Order: sequence, then structure tokens, then C-alpha cells
Amino acid sequence: MKKTIYILAIVLIAFNFSGCTSSDRDTVDLNADVDILSFAINGVKGTIDTTKQTIKLFMPPGTDLTNLSPSISISDGAAVTPASGTLMDFSSSSTTPIEYRVYSKNVYNTYKVTVEETKAKITMFKVGDAVGDIDEANRKITVYVPTATDLTTITPIIDYTAGATISPASGATVDFTNPVIYTLDYVGYTFKYVVTVQHGVTPGLVIFNGEDVNPIWGNIASTVESPYPNPLTDGINTTPFCASIMRAGNDTDAGGKPWSGGALWNSYKVNINPAEYDRFSIMILKEVAGDVQLEIQSDGEQNKDWLKVWYSEDNLGKWQKLIFKIPEDRTAVINNILVAPHVHDAGFTTQRMYWDELIALPKE
Repeated sequence: MKKTIYILAIVLIAFNFSGCTSSDRDTVDLNADVDILSFAINGVKGTIDTTKQTIKLFMPPGTDLTNLSPSISISDGAAVTPASGTLMDFSSSSTTPIEYRVYSKNVYNTYKVTVEETKAKITMFKVGDAVGDIDEANRKITVYVPTATDLTTITPIIDYTAGATISPASGATVDFTNPVIYTLDYVGYTFKYVVTVQHGVTPGLVIFNGEDVNPIWGNIASTVESPYPNPLTDGINTTPFCASIMRAGNDTDAGGKPWSGGALWNSYKVNINPAEYDRFSIMILKEVAGDVQLEIQSDGEQNKDWLKVWYSEDNLGKWQKLIFKIPEDRTAVINNILVAPHVHDAGFTTQRMYWDELIALPKE
């Protein structure tokens, strides 16, 4: 009987103590609005998706995305960080969105913001089996065709930004006796390319092609497989083999670093003199848009330069031929080349990425 009374007393004391503690707790207030009502930069209004909590802006061509100051309107009584008017770098936001957090009392919402420059691109220009070299910086395209080709009746096949219109149209027969201007019209803006088609063989020093020129790639935070079967031989890259890595979407030394890729160095180093060559071309295939990087070095990992070119979202999952320009002030010979097919942090789907046809292009 005494044991029963003792246990009952302990239970009552514990219950009473718990009740006192509960009544002393702070009340959690979840009744607050934490929304971004408007988000604008230099008069350009962002598109807000309240369900996905994303905001997208497309700025005029030529906008410097590294130093922009958004004007933000939010719910009454809430605060936002970064604050409205804070200068921000949005240059990588298309792959790594900038987070804005709106909070009030015990509630918050996080919005992911991407800001991109409005632009339309020609991503592939093909005449028969000949694929054009696209100099995106200068908006010039050069195509080399067999000497028997009649330049007055050329019928190019062109890939370009979805939603744009192009003139002359893809598939239209054009006289290329002289260079031709192709015009893209996109959301009120005009983009022009000067296209030259000429007789001859594409010049260049083949560094890697997966077949008869197949040096062994060093592993850089990844495992390079080469030669690897070309997964898409019915596009601009019809050769059977390429190089490939598994690029992880999470942070790991096994393919999950921005610099993950392959290197030609040591026994497989190159000898590229910038006095003779001023560009590299390479074909890339992946399922996510973003920068591709070539890191070039002299022996002993000296005199480094990092060259980046964007792999377009307009042709995801297809081979794209990218042109990298060697800095004009570089005089040091290039002995090492490191290829990183996606130089961005985690946040995309783990996938296999491919590269092929690495060529040094001579000065024109």
C-alpha cells in the first residue's frame, strides 16, 4: 500500500512540474505573411513563382550581372536578407541561384533568384557534314567545305535559341560567295552573326579525338574513361569514341567538385605556342547548362589561365562545339590542359558528361 501511494505521489509531482514548465514556454507565433511581392532590377520586373518560390529576371543584352542592386517589396512587418538595395553578383545565378529569405516572427520563406542576360545564340551551324566554328565573343562563324562545293547554293542547318526567329531561315539556300549576315530576333532584341563558308579543311592541331589521337587523361577529382563510346553519333559528332566522367551533383572528391575532369600533362603533355595558336575548340555533351572550363598551364603548373565558355541550355543533351580564346597577352607555351565539363557547385542531377575533338586552332 505504501509503495502504491509513493508511486502515485511521484506521478502527480512530475505532472504538476511539467504543467508549470509548459505554461512558462514562449508562444510560437506562426501567423505572419513572409512573401516577396515584387522584385525588380533597373526597372526590369522579375517573374515570381509563389509555389516553387523562385524568381527569374532577364536583363537587356550587355548587362553586367556582377554588380546589380535589386528593389524588393515584401509583406508588411517582414524583413528580407539580403536587404533591398544591396549590391549582388548574379553572374552565376543561372546554375547557382541567389537565396533571399523573408522572415517575420517565427516564420520565413526562402526564394531562389536567377538573373540572366537576354541573348539569342546560334549553337550549331552545319553545311553537309561540315560543322562551323562559332566565335561567340565576336559573333562570327566559319565553315570549311570540300573544294568541289558550289558556294552559291549552300543550304545550312542551324540550331539556335528556342523562341527566336532567324533570317535567312535554317534550311534556306544561300549564296556564300561573300560572308552572309544571319539575324536572330528575340523578345524585342536583335543579334547578328557574320557567317563565312569557304573551301578547305578545318585548320588545327588535333590534341584528342578518342580514335587515332587518344592520349591518356589524368584524373582530376574524378575518374576519366577514355576511349568511351559516343552516346550520340547522329548529330555533329559522328565519331565512335570520346572521353567521359560521371559528374556528381553532390560535393564529393569522386566527380563532385567544380574542377572535376581530366588533364593532359606529365607523359601526355602538349606543346602549344600562343604565338601560333590563339584558340581551342572542343565538343561537349551534358544534360545541364553551365560553364565548361579549360585550364592551361606551362610545365610545373606555372603561368595558369582559366578559359570558360557557356554550354547552352538550348541544346541540352546534344554535342555542342565550343571555342575558347587564349588570352592575347599570353606568351608562355602551353604544356598542360585540364578539362572540367561543368565548373559549378553541387545542385544538379548526377550525370555522365562527355568531351571530344579537342583542337588547337592557328591564328588567322
